[in-house]
Amino acid sequence: MADTIQKVDEKREDHERACHTLEEKCRLLCKQLSETEERARTVEGELKLEREIHCALKETSIRDKEQLSLLSREVSQLKTMASKYQTLQEEQYTLRERCREQEQTLEELGAQLSDSKLRLADMQEEAAVAAASESALINPNAECGPTSVSGAPWASDKATTRCKACSKEFGFARRKHHCRYCGEIFCRACSDNSIVIPTNSDKAVRVCDQCHLLLVGRFSVLP
Repeated sequence: MADTIQKVDEKREDHERACHTLEEKCRLLCKQLSETEERARTVEGELKLEREIHCALKETSIRDKEQLSLLSREVSQLKTMASKYQTLQEEQYTLRERCREQEQTLEELGAQLSDSKLRLADMQEEAAVAAASESALINPNAECGPTSVSGAPWASDKATTRCKACSKEFGFARRKHHCRYCGEIFCRACSDNSIVIPTNSDKAVRVCDQCHLLLVGRFSVLP
């Protein structure tokens, strides 16, 4: 009987130890499960954060691409504007050069016109002198010949050998020219002026430098 009781007690103790072992294993498994679930939640949170970061980076990349495309279009527009500006600068330079050439041409034409007027005045002067000389040969007693606008005596062509202003001697290369206002004889350089004298006629006549300054100042103050 005692052996039976002892065996029952031993089985009970074995059973209790087995239950205790199972309870300990169950506790450890529950702890591991809890830790695994916690790690799973942590990993899920990290994955969620990574997905959010990935989405944010993707959106940023899209915005950057759009901004880059916009900047590329603006750069293209700026290049087009720069090309147009360069073309306009070249056209402006061409127009300026053309205007400068036209102004130079006008100045040259003006100089040629002034020279033509002076040559015409010289021809008229020579014709008048020739007519006066011919008249003097035909009628030596007649008082005729060209006269200056101011009424001053007409300088003798034969008696004058030097320019009244610069005193350079006349010759083949330096011709004589009468000033139509004072009547003196000058070289071309000292009488290279033409002016219309209202009190005389409406035609431009050759005058010396001094008379030109005098007449310009006089007629510029007329009412």
